[in-house]
Amino acid sequence: MTRKNCRAGTLAAALCGVTCTAILGSHPALAEGSAQPVDQQHAFDFHFGTWRTHIQSRISKDKWEKMTGTVIDQPLWNGRANIEKIEASGSGSHFQGLTLFLYDPKSGQWSQTFASSNDGIMDEPEYGEFNNGRGVFYGWSSSGGKKILERGIWSNVTPNSYHYEIASSTDGGKTWVKEFIAQLTRLRKDPAYDTAYAPGSGPEHGFDFNMGHWNTQIRAAENPLSAPGVWSNLHGTHVVYRVWGDWADIGQLEVDGPSGHIEDLALRLYDRKTQQWRVYFSNSESGTLLPPMIGEFKNGVGTFIFLDEQEGKTVLTRNTWSNITSNACNQDWAISADGGKTWVPTWISTDTLGN
Repeated sequence: MTRKNCRAGTLAAALCGVTCTAILGSHPALAEGSAQPVDQQHAFDFHFGTWRTHIQSRISKDKWEKMTGTVIDQPLWNGRANIEKIEASGSGSHFQGLTLFLYDPKSGQWSQTFASSNDGIMDEPEYGEFNNGRGVFYGWSSSGGKKILERGIWSNVTPNSYHYEIASSTDGGKTWVKEFIAQLTRLRKDPAYDTAYAPGSGPEHGFDFNMGHWNTQIRAAENPLSAPGVWSNLHGTHVVYRVWGDWADIGQLEVDGPSGHIEDLALRLYDRKTQQWRVYFSNSESGTLLPPMIGEFKNGVGTFIFLDEQEGKTVLTRNTWSNITSNACNQDWAISADGGKTWVPTWISTDTLGN
């Protein structure tokens, strides 16, 4: 459960240099047994739908906590990505979380990245693939302030059930200790994705205006530093919906322009402690999740900042939401190579609410 700019002028594909191979060495170590050809981009198709989950989670060396809950998985980009939400309760405990799964067409591998409602921060991703009916994923976790290796295994997959477990290793993968075990059975083939929601005016409701199906018109500068006056026009749709009522939503952008068809997504997570939003971007060409933009809404304007790379330079990138009404809004993107003293526009979009 190394980067390039996700958008050239916030449009070009992101590439990831962190893979299972980088974590563990040679690629064959990921697969157990001889691999059979697998259509990796559809490896998670079995997971779409609504599931009942029975969980055992290790609390201490000899103590486990049992929980029961629901997992709902929705496909994105025709199955080349999907987003899972999970809610479970046990004896005196309850949690909500989500996992974003992204397929990287260049490596042929998947990443899976988890976030909890506690802080709205994505964990470090795990990377892997499916072979012989098993999905094996590796990544890093933390325990007692130390980095430890973590392994997630998907197994016993049938049309109506599957098994998932997480184990950790403190000796570089020589031995493994199970930390999390889940057995899931299907409730429905479709994702029961209606999300409970209570209207409000606090900072956690900053993106409420953006829910729905929007038509978008965009002007984008692909090389804003070397050719700031060269712009392209794009048009398409921007569909935004809640994942969890007051701390997570996702937007899918599909546009067409001179360079062809582009599919982006933005996963937006609210941190209740800092009262800020983190916005994580990816697109279907790269299948890689970028570090987040961080920001908030004040006086009807949303401002989000992160460090990015543009034409080989590290720059500040700023995303601003403005002119927000019940059926329209604007987004402006700009970069700064001088620490925010001056800004070069890279992206201007106008969204109008569709049917």
